[in-house]
Amino acid sequence: MVQLVKIEVDVHQKYLEKARQLREIYDKAGVKVFELLGSPGSGKTALAEALIDRIKDKYSILYLGGDVASTLDAERIARHGVDATEINTGGICHLEPDHVMKALSNVDLSKYDVMFIENVGNLICPFSFPLGAHKRIMVVSVAEGEDKFVKHPMSTRLSDVIVISKVDLAPAIGVNVEKMEEDARKLNPKAPIVKVSVKTGEGLNELVSVLGL
Repeated sequence: MVQLVKIEVDVHQKYLEKARQLREIYDKAGVKVFELLGSPGSGKTALAEALIDRIKDKYSILYLGGDVASTLDAERIARHGVDATEINTGGICHLEPDHVMKALSNVDLSKYDVMFIENVGNLICPFSFPLGAHKRIMVVSVAEGEDKFVKHPMSTRLSDVIVISKVDLAPAIGVNVEKMEEDARKLNPKAPIVKVSVKTGEGLNELVSVLGL
């Protein structure tokens, strides 16, 4: 048992080291990297689309999307006039640093100012495998229930920015957005919390500002 614990620690350290190497690659290329994390259907791709539309005239943008299968998200993003690559994990519930390194192996990263990495839809394991991003953005929609942050405290604490998405739906489904915000703030008092509706545009300009874009 002692040996098994030691191996697990060593494996985790290996991933942290690779995340550090990725950060060095980003910094050397001069690209700012934002990772989007959240459950399936939380609105990560729609949020990426909305952010891209607001900044694409100012920045050169690259998108990397992680999914178990398909290229649907990358196709959606590419329609906004930016370069997009889909990484199929083949069943793995998260992106790993090696996946990103492989996707970037033939890319001149210095061509880009901003890169969005959309992780596989999952609110648990992706948070344990950092990808060297400058900011990790947790996306939780009101449709997931107002107790989502309480049920995922570690993911909430590991986030640099917290987005409560689809807030336009809150009245219809009876969700208390203020309670969601309060729960998130108790768990992570340092992270900015932005309430967003891609449909109405609420909060998008604020989020762009929070990200320093």
